[in-house]
Amino acid sequence: MEYLTLICTLLPMAAAAPAYLLRRRGEKGDAFTSLVCLLTLACAALIAVFGGGRLTLPGVMILGLSFEADGYKSLFGLLCALMFFLSSLANTAYFRGEPHSERYDAFLLLTLGGVLGVFYAGDLFTVYVFFETMSVASWVWVAHNETKEAQRAADTYLGMAMIGGLTMLYGLIALNSLLGTLDLAALPEAVKAADHAKVFAYSLCLLVGFGVKAGMFPFHVWLPKAHPVAPAPSSALLSGILTKTGVCGILMTVTSLLWGDGDFALLLLLLGAVTMVLGALLAVFSIDLKRTLACSSLSQIGFILVGAAMLATGEEASLAAGGVMLHAVNHGLIKTVLFLTAGVIYAHRHTLDLNQLKGCGRSSTFLKLCFLAGALAIAGVPGFGGYVSKTLLHEAIVEHANAFPLLGAEGMEAVEWIFLISGGLTVAYMTKLFVKLFAEKPDEPMEPIRPDGKTSFAIGLPACLLLVMGLLPDITYEKLAAFTAASLNGEAFRLSYFSLENLKGAAISLCIGAAVYIVFIRGLLTEHRDGSYRKATTVLDLESDVYRPLLELTAFLGALAARVAFSLTDWCVALCTGVMNFRSSDRVTPGEDRHFGRYSEEYVKVGAITQTLQFELMLFGLGVVFTLLYLLFF
Repeated sequence: MEYLTLICTLLPMAAAAPAYLLRRRGEKGDAFTSLVCLLTLACAALIAVFGGGRLTLPGVMILGLSFEADGYKSLFGLLCALMFFLSSLANTAYFRGEPHSERYDAFLLLTLGGVLGVFYAGDLFTVYVFFETMSVASWVWVAHNETKEAQRAADTYLGMAMIGGLTMLYGLIALNSLLGTLDLAALPEAVKAADHAKVFAYSLCLLVGFGVKAGMFPFHVWLPKAHPVAPAPSSALLSGILTKTGVCGILMTVTSLLWGDGDFALLLLLLGAVTMVLGALLAVFSIDLKRTLACSSLSQIGFILVGAAMLATGEEASLAAGGVMLHAVNHGLIKTVLFLTAGVIYAHRHTLDLNQLKGCGRSSTFLKLCFLAGALAIAGVPGFGGYVSKTLLHEAIVEHANAFPLLGAEGMEAVEWIFLISGGLTVAYMTKLFVKLFAEKPDEPMEPIRPDGKTSFAIGLPACLLLVMGLLPDITYEKLAAFTAASLNGEAFRLSYFSLENLKGAAISLCIGAAVYIVFIRGLLTEHRDGSYRKATTVLDLESDVYRPLLELTAFLGALAARVAFSLTDWCVALCTGVMNFRSSDRVTPGEDRHFGRYSEEYVKVGAITQTLQFELMLFGLGVVFTLLYLLFF
């Protein structure tokens, strides 16, 4: 069974080229892609049930690769394979008549292999290899439409991924030098004998790399820009599962390197709280369907990070571990429903502007019910999956009221209220979407939107799971939480989800959401004459107003430093000449050397290349090479 993780990872990668060739010949290639995803799902299910064992491939890329799937990693792998399979089912209808569908299928399978490689990795070096593979392969999704907006969003996505990847690589090199290993199983013991300050600093590099992919503030800028331009099936994956590779990496960092570190837990809590409320606010103001869902994902990642912060304290880990994992699973299922529904709407209406989509799904009962299930789940309404995971996260916050001395009880109470308010904002923006798309009457008659059979299955299955598991949390969610508990240093637990105390938290968020929707969205953000939403003016765009100017400044400073270094020798010569000739009388010496350019009769032109520092470095390098060759062979 130890080879099953390797097979599950490499199978979709090996099938990428055949999928490309088959899709070029017709839609049969799309069936092949779905078949490969189904086989991968079967392998992931076997790994989750029977365990993947440990497989080591020594010597591969010098450090070797290792694979091990247990607990939360195998659950992430199963969720990943399921979401890719459902997304592949929606590809046929979405890409019908669209160019480059064969390219999309090939990179879909490459990305699937990369994501599974991250989840099934047994050491941090293997994580890095597949993490970068996934980043490059998924970049093609964002750039797929080849519009100017898509190219800019793809540049942002790739740029952030590369910055995060290089930062992570530095941290891994430093950790390997300090600890002598990157094996996830061996790291907890190795950390005990190491300098904690260095481990903390290098782990922050990992947090940057994983935080970029998770969409954590302040590295979230790619997420709201990539989703509106990417195809809807890939948006479901970018939001629902690729962000979970970042979450998985943060969990690896917490459990293997910084377990019980209060400073890291506090940092994670603050970043998670900002991410949680920022994403919700952006979603409230957005009038683009997919951008709203993207900002919603940003907010839900914040919820997960807050739970991870509770877990990182090393105290009372069970509820936090369960909340993190169950909300990650719920978020993946929810975004599959919502983004695939958005894709069906876009394929029929060819716009994502909410004002132009007024009432577009009013006559489509199936889409209305599925979207409603996803909206109620993400809003945390009792009876749906999101309520269960948010209840666990809320209880974890209450349980850790005294775990952060710097914040104190008052600070943790503020975090709890930020949690509840963010939940209320979630209710508000999901109500905004549902009312605009499915409740209001369209301005002109529209044909009903009817998805094809495969797309209907891809949307309907996760919607049903959210309802069934939400109604039966004791025999569904608690089993999943118990399955992953040991790998996150937690234990199995029992909780009365529908007690008055737990229902109270959901009721507070629902009341806040209703107030925000009625007073703010309907009262201030809506044009009363036609019911359209006003487009909010962006106050600050981190990418355009901060990050890109900083990069341009860095390039300018680098060019300036290079210019100074290049001119330094000339300045030294000029300075020495000036000192030597200080107060000396002017003398004119007739030129006698025919190579003395100014006075000789024959002007000798010196080439521009020979005057450069690069040419001098090349000559120096050649001298070193010939010297080494002489020492080796003579």
